[in-house]
Amino acid sequence: MFKLFMILAVSIGILLVLIKLNSIFVLSTNLRCPDCEAIPVTRIIDGDTFVSGNTRVRLYGMDTPEIDDDCADEATERLRKLAGDTVRVERGPRTTDPFGRSLAYVYTESGLSIDELLVKEGLAVAWTRDGRHMDYLMELERETKSEGIGCLWK
Repeated sequence: MFKLFMILAVSIGILLVLIKLNSIFVLSTNLRCPDCEAIPVTRIIDGDTFVSGNTRVRLYGMDTPEIDDDCADEATERLRKLAGDTVRVERGPRTTDPFGRSLAYVYTESGLSIDELLVKEGLAVAWTRDGRHMDYLMELERETKSEGIGCLWK
């Protein structure tokens, strides 16, 4: 009987660890766009800009540190991992920025919001001037900041 109890206790412990690991490693976002236009990622410039073909694309909903600023490398690497070779894009209220870059909310190939993930992970601040998802991303930034999450808020 004791042996059965120990096996059960160990099994429950392993199950709890697996559940915790799953919650850490499973990406989820409230903003999703699995059917948005898919475009190739040619190269990553920094944490909020990439190249697709001959077009520079700026993520619309957030802003990451500039190159050589604290957290810039972390944001750039995270964008590289999330973007992979293909992203999905949703156009915002403006199509270009003052530098001629194309503006878009950007999603992973499976449709998860990269803008949301970078803000949620404390690698970006929400864009506060305009945009369809501005209020949501600003609230997410406040929560992330108050919890001290990520490189920007430690």
